[in-house]
Amino acid sequence: MEQSFVLQLTNRQIQDFYLCFCGYGKCDGLHSFGPAVRPNYIIHYILDGEGDYVVADQRYHLKAGQGFLIEPDTLTFYCASQDNPWTYVWVGFSGQRAPEYLYHLGFNHNHLVFQSSESCRIQNLVFEMLKNNKNSLKNEFYLHGLFYEFFSCLVDEDFHRQYNPDRHRENTNRYLRKAVAYIQQHFSEGLQVADVAEKVAVSRVYLYQIFSETLGVSPKEYLTNFCLTRAMELLTLSDQAVEDVALSCGFKNPAAFSALFKKRIGTTPTRYRNSVSAAYRERMKEELGSLLPAKRF
Repeated sequence: MEQSFVLQLTNRQIQDFYLCFCGYGKCDGLHSFGPAVRPNYIIHYILDGEGDYVVADQRYHLKAGQGFLIEPDTLTFYCASQDNPWTYVWVGFSGQRAPEYLYHLGFNHNHLVFQSSESCRIQNLVFEMLKNNKNSLKNEFYLHGLFYEFFSCLVDEDFHRQYNPDRHRENTNRYLRKAVAYIQQHFSEGLQVADVAEKVAVSRVYLYQIFSETLGVSPKEYLTNFCLTRAMELLTLSDQAVEDVALSCGFKNPAAFSALFKKRIGTTPTRYRNSVSAAYRERMKEELGSLLPAKRF
């Protein structure tokens, strides 16, 4: 289980490079997330402990002072150490210029992990974001000031790389790209693998082959993981009823959704939502409040 505290932004005026959400999580041993696909970029920074980050065929064992980037539309998995589980903060972000800025920072498909010695500063920045959740234009600009300062902690002054969007370009199968895009756009409609194959105009056998060879999972597994990831996000970040969450994620039968969720995640949707208790949230608020003075707007 992960005990977490999350802030999500809903109304945005900034478009080129913007904060979507941020959070703090303290994990139990072997707590994991995925395999899953996320719609935004996410950076996790490890404050304490250790764990593993897996993307494609690469596994990274990371410790305090290190972090990792999750790219959108990429299948990833991460898991806390059994004996020394990690505690981390994260920021989720997007924007038209996000890929460009990340390349300037040295992130790309071959460089997804980093190290920073500014642990205290990074923690305080994210905690300050979490404390300022008022929905106002003034607060949005304040939050994005903190967001940009967060990235200043990741800049390696010795790193010099000319931005080149063609560098490290993947030779991705065009059918796979089309299939993944279709799933992301229509997952809420209760898709079947046959629907995806028909849209992409390939056989189910060939669709299975390209998913297995490129992503290491079957189309059905990819689709299921994608829908469950969306369901976990809605359960965490919204007050929708479990039945509504199921329908929003393409599950026409809420009972079947709950059974599948429990089988994959290890607990029911309701218990997953309630896993972070009100008492814990109050303790977190107290902890956040003790670290930094509250901002008033």
